[in-house]
Amino acid sequence: MAAQSGLTLQMYSKTKSPSHQKLAEKLIILNERAEGLLTRLHYSKQSCREARTCPPCLSEKSFEGLVKTINGKFPKLDRPKNTLQGMNLGNANKNEIRQHLQVHYNTFLDILELKQCTMELLTRISADAMSFDINLNFSVTANFLDLLTRYVKLMLLLQRHEHIKAIIGFYTIIYEPNCGESDPTNAFHRLSNMVISCDTPLKMLVDEILPLSLRVGVALKSLHSLHEAKNKHASKMYDDPNYKICSMQEGITHLPYLADDPGCRLLNLDKLNEWILFGYLVCPSQISTGDQRCWKNALGDCYIVTLFRDEEVNIHSLYQEVFERNKANKKLVGQVQEAQNVFLKETPLKHAQRRNFFRKLLSDINNIVSSAPGLIAPKLILILDVMSQATGEVHWLVRNHAAEWRKYKIRVVQDMFYDPNVAQLLFAIDSLARLVRYYRPIIKKYYLQYLKENDSVVLRELMTNFPAPEEESRIFTAVIDTLHSLDTSTLENKEDFKPLRVDWQRLQAYTSVNQSQLQLRNYDRMAYAMNVVEFHTRVVDDMEGLFKEVTGLSNFCFYQKFIQEAFQECLHDVESAPYSIVFASVCAHFIDTCNDYCPEEHCFIGKKSIDLANHFLEQTAKEALKFLDLYCRDRMDQHDRTHPSYGARLMAEARNNKEREAKKERPAPPLPFPGDESKKTRLEDKTPMEKNFSMMVAHMHSLNTLSSLVVWQHTFAPREYIIHHLDDLFSRQVSQKIFVDATTIRLPSQMLHYLTGLMDIFRQLESYVTLDTSRIFNVTLLQHTQPEENTPGQTFATRYTEWYLDSLEQNLRNGEICYAPIRKAFIRKHQMAPNFNAELYTNIGELQALTKLLGPYGIKYLGDKLMERCEKSIHKMLSIVKDNKEILIQLNACTIDGFPTTMLMKQLKHHEDFIGECTVVGALFTFRKMTLAALKSVVGSRAPFLQKCIQDFYKNAPVECDRTIIDEMAIAAGIETGVDAALCSAIQRHCMTIASGSLWELFNVMVAVSLPLQSTQPLSNFKTQIEGHENNLHCVTMAVADITAAVHTNMVRTTGSHHDAIRKSLREFMEKLSERMMKLLLEEDKELQKELKQRDSMFVLLENMVQNSSYVTYDMLENNFPYTMIRNSYRALYENKKKKKTVEHEM
Repeated sequence: MAAQSGLTLQMYSKTKSPSHQKLAEKLIILNERAEGLLTRLHYSKQSCREARTCPPCLSEKSFEGLVKTINGKFPKLDRPKNTLQGMNLGNANKNEIRQHLQVHYNTFLDILELKQCTMELLTRISADAMSFDINLNFSVTANFLDLLTRYVKLMLLLQRHEHIKAIIGFYTIIYEPNCGESDPTNAFHRLSNMVISCDTPLKMLVDEILPLSLRVGVALKSLHSLHEAKNKHASKMYDDPNYKICSMQEGITHLPYLADDPGCRLLNLDKLNEWILFGYLVCPSQISTGDQRCWKNALGDCYIVTLFRDEEVNIHSLYQEVFERNKANKKLVGQVQEAQNVFLKETPLKHAQRRNFFRKLLSDINNIVSSAPGLIAPKLILILDVMSQATGEVHWLVRNHAAEWRKYKIRVVQDMFYDPNVAQLLFAIDSLARLVRYYRPIIKKYYLQYLKENDSVVLRELMTNFPAPEEESRIFTAVIDTLHSLDTSTLENKEDFKPLRVDWQRLQAYTSVNQSQLQLRNYDRMAYAMNVVEFHTRVVDDMEGLFKEVTGLSNFCFYQKFIQEAFQECLHDVESAPYSIVFASVCAHFIDTCNDYCPEEHCFIGKKSIDLANHFLEQTAKEALKFLDLYCRDRMDQHDRTHPSYGARLMAEARNNKEREAKKERPAPPLPFPGDESKKTRLEDKTPMEKNFSMMVAHMHSLNTLSSLVVWQHTFAPREYIIHHLDDLFSRQVSQKIFVDATTIRLPSQMLHYLTGLMDIFRQLESYVTLDTSRIFNVTLLQHTQPEENTPGQTFATRYTEWYLDSLEQNLRNGEICYAPIRKAFIRKHQMAPNFNAELYTNIGELQALTKLLGPYGIKYLGDKLMERCEKSIHKMLSIVKDNKEILIQLNACTIDGFPTTMLMKQLKHHEDFIGECTVVGALFTFRKMTLAALKSVVGSRAPFLQKCIQDFYKNAPVECDRTIIDEMAIAAGIETGVDAALCSAIQRHCMTIASGSLWELFNVMVAVSLPLQSTQPLSNFKTQIEGHENNLHCVTMAVADITAAVHTNMVRTTGSHHDAIRKSLREFMEKLSERMMKLLLEEDKELQKELKQRDSMFVLLENMVQNSSYVTYDMLENNFPYTMIRNSYRALYENKKKKKTVEHEM
């Protein structure tokens, strides 16, 4: 092999002109192709490993025997051919198999072609004795080392492909019968030779590179000083002037932070270690020819080295294999073992310290350039340098953390490769990269001006003393002219300096070979100047390419276990939680790992990145909501302790404990006092609520860091993840507090107090995340004013409506409560009555609080549901009227002096039930008036101008307007109307026929004749303490007035004279009622007179009729019943009260 290579070198050395060899172009093209084929080979390996993407002929049991035969006999395929022919596969099946295998087979052919082209190029370079120096001809040297490294990785990865023999053998067997002749390209034999040689890839590589080892050694030796500068301990890096933060604070007008070797500055330690370790691996003879410290340091810094993506290799075992094969290098085996000990004992701590250093440095740089963005462009090389080194440290950590150390038979403590602050480091890298991208136009303009006004001038001066041949001189002149002619007045021009950079790489190649008349090493100032120009042009037109090289985190796509673990640890650490957004941001880098040579995986990797980014954002939002939920509970418990009701509980507890102490009983556990939660023994101690608050703020801050995140052409809005759930959380927090227990609803004032405190908590969130809490409140609270049929959960409108109406109706029918006009609230007849504390829930303050909770929509819904219940009671009353129709007609025709009515009265059926239903309806109408009064007060305080406008329009509306619509508008503002539109709608079906008019007339007759009969009931007594009847008879007049107004509005709506009809009907009712009241006064039967104890209480009802209806006046009352008698009744009732008090006092 060596002799053959030597002969080849002699043949290549006959070529005279370096420009005709196109070495630079070949290095660029082959590097690109090697990267693409690494991608294809990795994809082939992974797809054959997974069942869903593996070719059927490699995974199905029917082909299992054939696959084993091919692998065992490869490359002799006679027997497999016979076996395949015995399977009687049709042409369709063969074509299908060939289609499945063709992609993989072509990949191996391309690798074979690349192998040949690479070896030809390397041989050409060795024959020309090209000189490599990373500081001078940076691009050529870097491309040469990249190509060598990628070639070694490709061969090592090819050996790991488990199905390579089966694929080549299968495809060849299918191919030959199909073509009818042997493969004309003889591809199988060449592939089989490559595969067999790859069974021992290190031996093959060492033999192939041996004649070229001198050139490789020259390139590697140029890395020694650079590697030593990069491989510093953190303690020495603090004193390194290259990383001094104070140098960042120079004025913007100063010259930029210059470096003679900007390309070298951007190389991280991880990249240098790869070049050194793989270079010396295939050229072991070069290790002992020079200083071994660089090789030892690289070997001690790495144990696991990445081949490609998640494919890794134990570099120490590879070196042991190479050294043991060659006796001359066996003495180096001990140094490998020594390097392993160094790696296990010193390297993890060294890298941990370096990560801490770069984390602090990046944070300081970020703070400086954020406040002074004009420094970004002058100090860009320093910023990119720090980002590159930090990214290399992250890759080192990920690689070693994810390594399967058991496979390498090495005991390591997993904490050696664990960093709880890795999220902070990633966030610092990502945030600084975003800041640089944000100011890209400014940076571009700065470097365009610098290229034109500085770099071109420097190059022109150097050209005066630069004796370049004609061809090289032409290239330099073209470069200078290009830079001098730049248009810096606008940024709209899209500059493309790639040809310029390729020309510079050509010049490096021309001037680095022995045959060249001009040797670049003799003109180092020109080389340094061109390297600077190359970097500046990349900043202008290839900023994204720079970022991919410097901050490339695409490899995280293949270390999902690590990134998931780091993310979970970050979520539960209060110091790292604010940086959890970086894990979603890292997913945007995944697509960078794709290559145009393998388009098949673009979609797969893109979907993976989107799913993972969505998962990280969802989990962060859920954690934030979890801690917000816990914080809300603790905070609202404290808020509830500030309510007056909690003070009453504390006082009751103190009284009960005193009674227990007097009885020598054990006191109950004390209730916490407001403020107890703030008591601490040390300021550093945090309460659970403070811990929850800190975690909530951390996660909120994380989601608020980025306004948008683009992942594979999909834009995520991180804030929307939390905002989307805040509506549900706020609604859930509110809904959970509606009920105190299964049967008792929370007081509206307490609910409003709770809601105010909860809104204060949510307003605090605006300090930590950009959101509109007003929108959340408006949307959620507006939903709570609607019935549950229109919303996803419990609402105030439904729950309070159902509870209030059920409690009121049930207790009214049971006689547990009555309406007290003097208190304007319902009260309990007995203070110990269970279930419903009427005076507490129906007082003015609670109803106003209820109105604030429900709003006009909720009050309208409450009124509609109340009218539905009233309509059912009215229907029952109409049924009773129909049953007594004949009797009522006769009673309507009777007068006091006419036909005796006593016998007719005795024939009335269910008049007690009628009055009972009428009393309930009247009480519910009264509650309706109370809620409207509360609504009027609330609307008047919040929108007084609007309320005044509605009131004015209601009073002065044109006659031709539909009064029903106007009444509904007025009621929505809390303005009482003479006719209740909701009641009109509820009883409309009872007013549709002509006969319904006479029925409603008899309804009033039924009330008029039944009401005086209640004077015999003890519960009909007028209570002066409440200015009402104990059995709510004073509410009957409210029912009659409202029902009459609604009935006649429905029946004569079209004529526009319903006011006259209402007034006429109520006048007739007052006449009938007055007649019956006078009959009570003129009763001659002494026994009956004894039973009529509540006559004075009945007379009071006549004045109630005037008070409850705007259509009945005192003049109308005076015409039918003397007001003197009503006044005398009041006097008698109040005197009765005084007598009772006197008797009670004497007793």
